[in-house]
Amino acid sequence: MNRTLIHLHLALLAAILVLAACATFRAADSGSLPLLTAGCLLWGWTAYHRRSDWAGSNLFLLTWLVFPLLKGINRHLLPWHADTLLATIDRHLWGGRILPAYFRYEAHPHLTDLLAACYFSFYAIVLGSVACYAYTRATPAARRYFNGLIFLYSAGFIGYFLLPAAGPAFTTHPDGGASGIIAPPLIAIIKDGVTGMDVFPSLHTALTLYITAYLWRDGKHTAALICTPLTVGTIVATIYLRYHYGVDVLAGFLLAAVALRAVRASPHPCS
Repeated sequence: MNRTLIHLHLALLAAILVLAACATFRAADSGSLPLLTAGCLLWGWTAYHRRSDWAGSNLFLLTWLVFPLLKGINRHLLPWHADTLLATIDRHLWGGRILPAYFRYEAHPHLTDLLAACYFSFYAIVLGSVACYAYTRATPAARRYFNGLIFLYSAGFIGYFLLPAAGPAFTTHPDGGASGIIAPPLIAIIKDGVTGMDVFPSLHTALTLYITAYLWRDGKHTAALICTPLTVGTIVATIYLRYHYGVDVLAGFLLAAVALRAVRASPHPCS
């Protein structure tokens, strides 16, 4: 992996761990201490082994472990939120309304079931691709894949702190009671895991687009074709289920394009 990218991401994760510790002590809440401790230990392990072929998968695991700590940071440390700003930008872009306001998922239970399932397929796409490239971790293709993946997570974290926002579903357009069979429990799971600050940019958009395109470019055409409808469904679901503003998705498209161009232009993925 690219050494500069490794150091940048480790620095971002260290900052998140420090802020999470401050939030924990400020709230006098010991509930997040096990996760915080595990994050610190894994950070040390990852930093120590940063030159190994496992660096990419270790950084990914550490990123996912640290992610829930954003909830405490948002609740106890952040002085402001950018929902009003993002909503204003959206209204300028989409004819006077935020993009999710054009859809009402409560009235279409079958479509809502389908798109909620697509939204959750994000985890299969990400974890499946990580497992694939972790298995072939010593190859240039795997190193490039992890360069792009970790770049997207780094950009995502920076965006979350510059423009922290909860999204329309948790501010101006709350859930009106989804019908259907699988949508209600899936939406309940999402609500429970919301950090309140991880909206801009949409990493559901950026990561699924990047992974699907990278798989195709790497010759894994069958996997890319399987991922394509799930990626489209995931991106539509981010708006349809009101988790993101339209501008978040546009930022996700841009980040995916930048990541794909960067890894394509890099002849030496470890430099």
